Amino acid sequence: MYLFAGLKEQLGTYLDNEQVKQVEQAYVMARDAHHGQLRSSGDPYITHPVAVARILAEYHLDPQSIMAALLHDVIEDCDVSKEEIAEPFGEQVAELVEGVSKLTQIKFQTRAEAQAENFRKMMMAMVQDIRVILIKLADRLHNMRTLGSLKPEKRRRIANETLEIYAPIALRLGMYGIRSELEDLGFSALYPMRYRVLKESVKKARGNRKEIVNTIIGSIQERMDAEAIDARVVGREKDLFGIFRKMREKKASLAEVMDVYGFRVIADTEDTCYRILGILHNLYVPVPGRFKDYIAIPKANGYQSLHTTLKGPHGLHVECQIRTESMEQMAENGVAAHWLYKSGKESNPAEVRARDWMRNLMELQSRTGDSIEFIESVKVDLFPNEVFVFTPNGSIIELPLGASAVDFAYAIHTDVGNSCIACKIDRQLQPLNTPLHNGQTVEIITAPGARPNPSWLSFVITGKARANIRHYLKNLRRDEAVNLGKRLLEKTLDTTTLDDYSDELKEDIAKQTKHKTFEDVLADIGLGQMASILVAHRLEPEEEEAKKEESAEQRPLAIRGTEGLLVSYAKCCHPIPDDPIVAFVSAGRGIIIHRVECNNVSDLHKSPDKFMPVQWEADISGEFSVELRVDVFNERGVLAKVTSVIADAEANIINIDIDHQDGTTNALNFLMTVRNRLHLANIIRKVRKYSFVNKIQRSK
Repeated sequence: MYLFAGLKEQLGTYLDNEQVKQVEQAYVMARDAHHGQLRSSGDPYITHPVAVARILAEYHLDPQSIMAALLHDVIEDCDVSKEEIAEPFGEQVAELVEGVSKLTQIKFQTRAEAQAENFRKMMMAMVQDIRVILIKLADRLHNMRTLGSLKPEKRRRIANETLEIYAPIALRLGMYGIRSELEDLGFSALYPMRYRVLKESVKKARGNRKEIVNTIIGSIQERMDAEAIDARVVGREKDLFGIFRKMREKKASLAEVMDVYGFRVIADTEDTCYRILGILHNLYVPVPGRFKDYIAIPKANGYQSLHTTLKGPHGLHVECQIRTESMEQMAENGVAAHWLYKSGKESNPAEVRARDWMRNLMELQSRTGDSIEFIESVKVDLFPNEVFVFTPNGSIIELPLGASAVDFAYAIHTDVGNSCIACKIDRQLQPLNTPLHNGQTVEIITAPGARPNPSWLSFVITGKARANIRHYLKNLRRDEAVNLGKRLLEKTLDTTTLDDYSDELKEDIAKQTKHKTFEDVLADIGLGQMASILVAHRLEPEEEEAKKEESAEQRPLAIRGTEGLLVSYAKCCHPIPDDPIVAFVSAGRGIIIHRVECNNVSDLHKSPDKFMPVQWEADISGEFSVELRVDVFNERGVLAKVTSVIADAEANIINIDIDHQDGTTNALNFLMTVRNRLHLANIIRKVRKYSFVNKIQRSK
């Protein structure tokens, strides 16, 4: 029990005797379960859970969390079931232990996939109970402190994961203390040489700076005393990883980074913070554009402080943070401050914001396709360089730096994002991809029938926007695949429709073809991954099917021009209504329409199973791309006259390419949209009337 003695003493400072006894029982269970197990360092394994529990006890976490910390590895390493934990210690402790346990049951294709799924599970458990992540962070912190006994490759992998995932999560939860230690340990393990060199250089530089630091602290403190303000001033040390990151980002030398001096002024009230700001701006000249008010508008993790940069003695830059004592504690401890500084309030700002973030995680998890996509989306939100913008009614929306109006729309509500068509930024109409800046007022214009555009994925940066757009397009593609599959199957069935067959028969076919539902069967037919004739064979008796097969083969599928994502028109030959056409069935892409004379379908007879007969529907409407080549003699204003004729004929020009052939002639290649062959013929006839036109033809 000697290992438990230190923890027991710690717990005695804030838990009652009964609670300490419960924790002791959990220790005994963990000790017995891990009996005989050793860590890589050679220490008994039980030293790890005890160390994790001690880290959490520093934050005065409740007994359930301490018990879960002691038992956090027993499910994974010792074959202890969740029920065995729940019986003596309650369901809550068992849930916490399960939430923290690593994922080992499922086998994954790659390490990346396993890590991503592990992370996803942890995040979802954290959404249910925030204490899961606090235990996980303490677990990671102790592992990082004892990293030295592992092999170099494993050491680097764990350090990299810590810097990429765990340190940003600690920051997101406002726990700067844990975050800076994780970053320092991660940096020393990932880049040991750089760490040592930087540590020595910083130590030397700090020694030389001591006099200037003391001078600045003395000046500030003197001015505070003169104004009768009760505040303390401390020099703010930049951590090594922060210096390294700044040097790398700004491509700056150590001397340039160290030229910035950091100080923290801690006052008693918010009002005093603003008074101190005025005093500092009187004492030293403020640097324009470097003031941030995180008291009025806190950061995403609840962090509050006033930030200002001043020109100090000898022209040196002095960064000052001004905050109250409670803000200082909040900055260090974040969500953990809820347990450490119990007050009348139900929850602290860091906890409220963490819960908002976790609600977004729930939505993100339901809309992302796989674990790797999920972790990439969450990583975006873990590195927020915030931009604060306003809704028309004055509410503040916080977004990462570089976010667009579409990100803003999805931040308000998924439905607003899905149906947005335009935006006004500071009352001016702007493109949806315009990056937003601090203080702008953004108004989103929506339309009932509007839907997300795939091109938005090229500029949105928030995980929520990206996940929702992908989710919508995935569903849209599936719906269109099902509709096309139904049409293809009914064409093969000839005289009957799918409604003529029982649901039982359809479900049987789904099982036979290893699909969950008959809709999945139709989607695969639409995507070209399954032949409709195979499903038709299963739906109908063979002799009846044989009679229909011939006529079905001959009867072409009608093309309406409004099929959507799964019927596309070949860019090699640009078919338009009234052209003789044929369809190429492409696995995963649906069907692609070509002109019959297109060179790319000249081997039609070699693989007839990949092609199918199609025809244009009689009342087809819409715009179709076509290429027109006009050879002209060089004259002034030729291009203007030809484009004018095309525009007057109600055709839309998409692109013009000019091929300079020799000194006397040019080839004008137009990509434009027309309604049908008759529309194109009218344009050709009108252009041909000009005397400067040598030759005009549709590109093949």
